[in-house]
Amino acid sequence: MKLNLSVPRRLAAAVLSLSILSGCTFISDPVSKMKSPELTADKASLMTAIKSQMPASASLIRPSGDEDSSIFTEDFDKDGTMETLVFYLTENESVLIHGMILEKTEDGWVKKLVFDGDGTQLESVDLEDVTGDGKLNIITGYSRGEEKGVVVYSYSGGELEELLAQPYTKYMIDDLNEDGTADLTLIYFKRNELNKITTYQYSDGFKVLDQLDDLDPYFNNYYNIVSGKVAEHKEGIVLDSAVDSRSAYTTVVVMENNKLRVVIPGDANTFKDKKIVSEDIDGDGIIEIGMLEPPGGWEYFDPEAIPYFTSYYKWDGKDGLSFTSQKYRDPADRFVIDFLPEWHGKITVDTKSVQDKSLKFIMSDTGETVVEVTFFTQMEWDRVKSNGWKVLGRDMDKIIGYRGELVQSTGGSDNDKITAPIERKGIDE
Repeated sequence: MKLNLSVPRRLAAAVLSLSILSGCTFISDPVSKMKSPELTADKASLMTAIKSQMPASASLIRPSGDEDSSIFTEDFDKDGTMETLVFYLTENESVLIHGMILEKTEDGWVKKLVFDGDGTQLESVDLEDVTGDGKLNIITGYSRGEEKGVVVYSYSGGELEELLAQPYTKYMIDDLNEDGTADLTLIYFKRNELNKITTYQYSDGFKVLDQLDDLDPYFNNYYNIVSGKVAEHKEGIVLDSAVDSRSAYTTVVVMENNKLRVVIPGDANTFKDKKIVSEDIDGDGIIEIGMLEPPGGWEYFDPEAIPYFTSYYKWDGKDGLSFTSQKYRDPADRFVIDFLPEWHGKITVDTKSVQDKSLKFIMSDTGETVVEVTFFTQMEWDRVKSNGWKVLGRDMDKIIGYRGELVQSTGGSDNDKITAPIERKGIDE
């Protein structure tokens, strides 16, 4: 559950949000999770048809880590007839995973074919047109132990054709060369052995547009890979690499003139002592890279004691990074403070602060307090809560409180300052 404490951006200099982890149990009917368009009136007959065509001992499966659906219903070949794709598992057989396609008829659902999956785990299922013919291809990831393979199928006229099968660590469907036709990019990583990126495009069969096969393989693993806009009007791939159990670095790759190019290498410029996921952090559609930055005045403290800021940067479209935004993320993910971009380098943390006890965020030039966050026992809270403190959250036997007005300075005089208290949502004192 995520609880946001916020004020309108025009008024606030910072936004606090509290994340609370709770145990939840979800029980879902796979038929009720069918991909759009849903066949609400036809659920019963579809489920009956699926069960009647599966081996008695088989069980429906869904992609690993995907709670969305185990039943995919679309008009794959765009002939006006709906098809349904499901995967099921058969135990104690040489082939464990099977896919099945059914077609809708006036009399109900009819099985058209069954095909074998190459693996012991269904990793992913995507329905996208990657051949440019207007029909939906079936892109499926399978795994067997640590090895993963992606297969691209074409379905038409009741027949299934395998168009591509390759090993992979992560695959992405995008348009990296921006020619208006989807391409398929595979990242294939084996620690200390190989690390390559290959982009395919379909033209009378899948052809390799380009490949990077000399990337550094000497790190633990990729903990995050995402494709999308990496600069205005530019598509690319952002790869977050875990050097060890804690530290990481980030690499950015784009395609220019059908050639893959590393524009931000994974080096000291993107190295961080904590894994930070690259994402579109400010909602502008462009992926940002997260970096750890010590507050001013903390450079020579024990690194374990430093209340680091997390600053986000984006590729500048040339050969560097430009600053986007800055946050303070509680190490235990109990709250987040967002600061105005123009405060970068101007706000710090009082060096008397101690994580898990008390933090005071101040302006570097004046020492003016922006906000205080303190961890109280119940007895301490009962004593101070009338002194302007408000509940931010609770952690074990401690109450996390905050106080202070958030000040946004728009000029040099007091008349140019706008103040607003933090708006709290969903917290009971």
